[in-house]
Parts: sequence; C-alpha cells; structure tokens
Amino acid sequence: MQFLLRILMFPETVASNVFIPYLRKLLILELRRLGMSQTDIARLTGVTQAAVSKVLNKEYFHSEKVSGLDLAEQELKAVSKRIAKLLYNGNLNEAGYLANRYWWLVAASGDACKAHERYGWRKSECFICTKVVYPELDVSRGLVMADLERALLVLSSSEYFGFLIPEVMSNIAVAIPGAKSIYDVAAVPGRISRSKTNEVLYRRPEFGASRHLGGILLSINGKFRAVMNIRYDEVIRESLISMGISFKEFSSEDYPSANPAASAAADLLEKCPDCRALVDVGGTNIESVVYLFGNRAIEVANLAVSLGDLYYAVSVKYGKSLGNL
Repeated sequence: MQFLLRILMFPETVASNVFIPYLRKLLILELRRLGMSQTDIARLTGVTQAAVSKVLNKEYFHSEKVSGLDLAEQELKAVSKRIAKLLYNGNLNEAGYLANRYWWLVAASGDACKAHERYGWRKSECFICTKVVYPELDVSRGLVMADLERALLVLSSSEYFGFLIPEVMSNIAVAIPGAKSIYDVAAVPGRISRSKTNEVLYRRPEFGASRHLGGILLSINGKFRAVMNIRYDEVIRESLISMGISFKEFSSEDYPSANPAASAAADLLEKCPDCRALVDVGGTNIESVVYLFGNRAIEVANLAVSLGDLYYAVSVKYGKSLGNL
C-alpha cells in the first residue's frame, strides 16, 4: 500500500523515473564536451563509468525520448548546459538548486501531468505541483507564474539570447485565460537586461508589471496569451525568414495612441492570422523591435532561444561584430 501511494500521489516519482535519467544523460554529454574525464563525470552524476561510456554513444542516447514530459529540445539543452557548466566549475549547490528549480517549474506549469498519468494518477482537477510551488496563488495564476518563471530560467540559461536584448531592454508577459486588466498579466518588473558579460538579468515576475506588453495582450482578445520583445536588425530579419516565422512590419508612428504596439497588434494580427511576430520598424527616437507571440511564455522563450542561436551563427558567418550589442 505504501508503495502504491508513493507511485500514485507523488509527482516526485516522475522526476526520479523520467526527468532525472534524461537530464543526467544530457549532463554527461555536456560535461564530456567540456573536457571532463569519464571517471569524474560518473562521480558527479551518480552512475558508473560504464554507464557514462554507454551514454556517450550518441546513437544510443538519441534513440530515446523524454516520455510524457512536454519539454522542447532547445530548453532542455540550454538548461543542461548551464547546469553542466556549474558542475564543471565546482558550483555544486548552485547546480543542484537550478536543476531542482527547473524541475518544479516544469511540474508546476503542468508539463509533467502526462507522465504522472502513466503511473496511474488521474489528472482530473489535479493542482498538486502548482500549489506546492505557489501556495499563495489560485491555480490559474500559479500556472501562469510557473510558465513565466520557467521561461525566464530558460532564457537566462541560453548562451546567445542576451544578444537579442534591445537598447530599450526586453520583457516577456503572459496572461491568465480571459484576462480583463493588466493585473491579469504577469511580466518582469523593470524589464530584462544583460550585463557586460552577456548575463541575462531580471527580477521575479509580478502581475501588473508591464502596461506595455499587458496592453498588447489585452488588445488582441486572447488570440495569443504570451508576448515578448527583442531587438530587430537585418540579421534578425534573415533569421525569422530562415525559421519560417510569419511576420508583419509596421511603424508605431502610423498608430498614434498611448500604446501604438497594442493598436498595431489588434489590427495586424486580425489581418495576418498566421503571424507569430510583428516588427515595429521604428521611427524618430523609436528603436526597432520584434514582438514574438505564443500561447505560453515557455513557447515564446524557446522561440527566442532558437532565434538567438541562429542570430549568433549568422552574425559569425557574415563577420558581424557582437561585441557592442
């Protein structure tokens, strides 16, 4: 009976049986790439050297999937690289905190539910993970906050996202279903910036923190529930096209209002139902930016991570200097 209760009731079962084994394999590959010996990798990851050797056979590893977890490849790679770098540098506590925090945000945002169901747990009205992480919030707001914090963790783990932050800085916002005011939209207070070493900096998100992005989401009546702004230049344009992302361009000067981007979004997304991005080409004292849209913050963040990777690759290919970005 105790074993049955442990399997059915506790989401940690999914972590130990599904998430941790997969993350461990990603860490093994990354630690090896960083030059660590198989013996040291085995010691850090808690497996035998023979198990490490087996994982390093890429054909074996890539034949597996993260069963039941709704996780995009780019976010897993970004987070595992950050954890591996902390382990490699001896920052064991930071690595452990990051891995645990990421797992609980995955679970709290609802993306471990399918895997939990496979162990016999009925998902109907289940809010265990969300309430564990956000006991002070109702479930709908807890799901939004978990989604947004997870997106920020992924963005800050990305090697190249920092290059996409414009002079006006970035932000990312996500609304609860049926949002009516900016206090139904969570975002980062003071926006997302980057340090001189390209580290992504942000404060913990709050509801009502961005009138600008909140206004954009409210203007489009639930067509998308998440939005993010990033820089825009010729390399970003080429990257958007290469990734097959449909977009429309506008000038905020053509939409005179308190929130020109919100007015443009309400107009252009109606005319372009396939658009996932809108580009404000700027104007007098107005910086050009891209607005990325999605149904969840993690969806938009993963799109930005992919754009960051491509942006870096294209910039290097054409010899574009990234030092002053």
